Amino acid sequence: MLNCSKEPIIQTKGEAMALDFNHDMIIDLYGLDPNDTRSFWIFNNKREPPKVVHQAMPTGGTAQTLIIPNANAYLDLNGDYLADLFLQTKTSYEIWYGINEKDGQENFSYQNSITYELVGSNDYVVGQAVFMDFELRGVQNIVVPFCVQENCKNSTIFVHDGHMFYDVHVNFKDPHGVTWGFVPPDPNDVYLKTITARSGDFNLDGYPDLLVTLQPLSVAKPVMQTFLLENVACKTCSKKFKRTFEVHWTALAPMGNNTVAGAFYDFYQDGVLDVILMEKQQNGNYRPLAFRNTLDYDANFVKVIVLTGLVNVLNPTLRTPLGRKKRTYGSNLPGPIITYNTTTQDGDQQSGSSVQLPQSSYFALQLPYTCFGLGRTPNFVDQLVVGLYGKWHSWTQLIPNSQIIVVPKPLDQPQHWKALLFVTPSKLILMSVVALGGTCLVIVLIILVLYVKEKREDRQERLQESHRFHFDAM
Repeated sequence: MLNCSKEPIIQTKGEAMALDFNHDMIIDLYGLDPNDTRSFWIFNNKREPPKVVHQAMPTGGTAQTLIIPNANAYLDLNGDYLADLFLQTKTSYEIWYGINEKDGQENFSYQNSITYELVGSNDYVVGQAVFMDFELRGVQNIVVPFCVQENCKNSTIFVHDGHMFYDVHVNFKDPHGVTWGFVPPDPNDVYLKTITARSGDFNLDGYPDLLVTLQPLSVAKPVMQTFLLENVACKTCSKKFKRTFEVHWTALAPMGNNTVAGAFYDFYQDGVLDVILMEKQQNGNYRPLAFRNTLDYDANFVKVIVLTGLVNVLNPTLRTPLGRKKRTYGSNLPGPIITYNTTTQDGDQQSGSSVQLPQSSYFALQLPYTCFGLGRTPNFVDQLVVGLYGKWHSWTQLIPNSQIIVVPKPLDQPQHWKALLFVTPSKLILMSVVALGGTCLVIVLIILVLYVKEKREDRQERLQESHRFHFDAM
């Protein structure tokens, strides 16, 4: 039973983002207070009102307030396994590196800003940034949907390589010659307040794909539709990136019409990402739809979720039938980074990285866990590394098609972190079992036929022996 107070415990301007400010595995919040002051609301395990810590303004630059809506994120950007802050202002992204301060008063230090303002034009829209390992290099790239001119007539996607943004030249013209573009932000639609792309590996080839909502540009009454943008190799792109996104116009057919949002989710817990779609009906109501992803080939994966392992002392202790305490897993954490290394069938090294729950506001709807596609590589995962709060632990020789639950306790002893592994049989294994069972059945039938034949011959031989005339008896 919840005892709710009559007065709100916090007030924010815009939506707050979930993070863990003081590294106690209890979720805190970050955002703007009613006075436009950047603030952290730090919660404890006693259900007391949160402690408020105001964030210092950036040094050496012009102070700007955070825009609403924004793409604020909580993830490791410098490879030290300590989550950093990624904040969006009107003309730039601010990077704040995480630091371990003993007093816990300021756990982030301003590093630099990334300008995204378009020079010479004010008629442009910057969508919500999303983070992914775009080319499987083990780093998180900033991927931004972007459009210029009225009604987003010229849409594209920019990818940041750590120094500057590059256009990956996505072709938004469908097979019928109709050009599509992003849906311009609509402040009256809760799902369309900003241009949003959501990432996930739809085809399990290792490279993260995107879900975006588009609309045709040359139609009087355009119908919005959510499409899959597959991460594919590109031969005509810039020298910096060798991949781009390709629109799969029929991947989500027959669903997708009149949908304002799409997100990845593993409905069947089999490692294959399905799609949740939000349809907007004519009366203005929303209806959720689900699209099941049925791959036509056997692909492998590794799925990882990092949990807190915390116990709620107010709840009764659960015990097993033998009287032992049931293990508690807690809830998933924002900010942990997960990386992996494996060897492909061709003998090449493949690596990738992902961050768990980096964004949690303005319908970012990123996956609450990490799902790495391994393609058709049946080899073991050579190494899996989980890092958070500046600590990390690695596991080696993991079975593909496994789901791994990581409980990082105790925090200061990563060598004792626990990992539970659940293996999901692939189609290849099931087919092998069926083939083996069929072979055994054929062998058993052959043995039975030969046995029956031998018994019949023995019976005939005994009958002949009984009717034979014995001259010795005369």
